[in-house]
Amino acid sequence: MDAVLERDLGFAVRAYDFELRSTGSGGRRLEGYVAVFNTRSRIPDRGGDFEEMIHPGFADRSLRDNGYPVLQFDHGKDPRVGTVPIGVYTDFDKDSRGYHVQADLFDNPVVEPVRQAIAGGAIKGMSFRFKVAKGGDKWERRHGSIDLRHVTDADVPEAGPVVFPAYSATTVSVRSLLATYSEEERALMLRDLLEQAGLATDLTGQRGTRSARGGDNDAQPWEGDTSASSSSSDARTRLMAMRRAPIVLP
Repeated sequence: MDAVLERDLGFAVRAYDFELRSTGSGGRRLEGYVAVFNTRSRIPDRGGDFEEMIHPGFADRSLRDNGYPVLQFDHGKDPRVGTVPIGVYTDFDKDSRGYHVQADLFDNPVVEPVRQAIAGGAIKGMSFRFKVAKGGDKWERRHGSIDLRHVTDADVPEAGPVVFPAYSATTVSVRSLLATYSEEERALMLRDLLEQAGLATDLTGQRGTRSARGGDNDAQPWEGDTSASSSSSDARTRLMAMRRAPIVLP
């Protein structure tokens, strides 16, 4: 199983490939598993990859104290739908496999394209945003293998269907991508990635030079900022487009 790691104000995102059904209530009832227990997922991380296992009941406290998560599409990042909830969860039940959910989608013109994509099988994954509570995880150091993180208690404020539930970013794929670039594009891409990681350099050997943007990773240049060339922007766009797996329609 692939899983995605995305950091946002202390929160992380996990996404799983699974069958998401649209049944009943005029085709507006969603059913599926939003989280799967006792399954190891490899997580890409800046500090080194690790494996992670979500334990049964990890969201029980969050559900008890905060209620059901907000139901959003693509974590509220879709330009059309935005952060407005697309429906409401009616059940968030734990069984031996994971958290099985049921939800009713709202009936309005904004949500309808999302409903159609789910009903047509173009959207097949669910993702949830979480933040581990204090003492809610345990690291297992494994000699000869990558570390394993056990998550037992976390806050889950939001969950919902996503277009790209999982991707794989390996060294081989990155190398293959860079091989298609010119020498100038590779240099610009490297500089841009270092800036976003807060490790900007002028490519003359002076390491540790921080970006004047203060580590901001927005893809759009700041007003008056002329340091980013169109070639760098185009290269970044190509990288982001190629790292995502395409949707295969049934």
